[in-house]
Amino acid sequence: MFFLNLVDRLSRALAFLSGAVIIGIALLVASEIFLRNIVGVSLSFVWEVSVYLHMCAIFLGAAWTLRTGGHIRVTLLRAVMPRLFEWFATLIGLVISAYVTNALTLLAWGYHATGRTSGSTTDVPLVYPAAFIAFGSLLLTVQIALRLVHLAMGRPVELDSAREEGVNAPIMD
Repeated sequence: MFFLNLVDRLSRALAFLSGAVIIGIALLVASEIFLRNIVGVSLSFVWEVSVYLHMCAIFLGAAWTLRTGGHIRVTLLRAVMPRLFEWFATLIGLVISAYVTNALTLLAWGYHATGRTSGSTTDVPLVYPAAFIAFGSLLLTVQIALRLVHLAMGRPVELDSAREEGVNAPIMD
């Protein structure tokens, strides 16, 4: 139970970080546009860094999105056999997510081992965005595995938007 709550809290914290990163991207791009049009100065790093930050934000928010039921789903099969579909879909999702996490971790490790950079004028070390993306993917995989635990315990697999684990409190408190 402690581990389930810990992963939920970490997922939520990373979702907040993901939101902050998206706001940061908006501020960076707005600053670039303002400076280029008004002052005549361009921040050459903004567009490249914004792409890396956006990819990180997507993966860092994925676990919380799953936990709160925000991912896209196919409801046609779910309507026929809801419990069996939940088990089947979760198992398939776990296999796919574990494979992707492994691939992303190996990619990040490869960037670390070789010291590869973006090769652009900013020359960003690719290990940094790759590590954040791999970590977000790992947390998504853990959250999917814990979904199986919730199913086995007969607990709801998603947090209600109005309540969190039966407590009368908003999720984003």
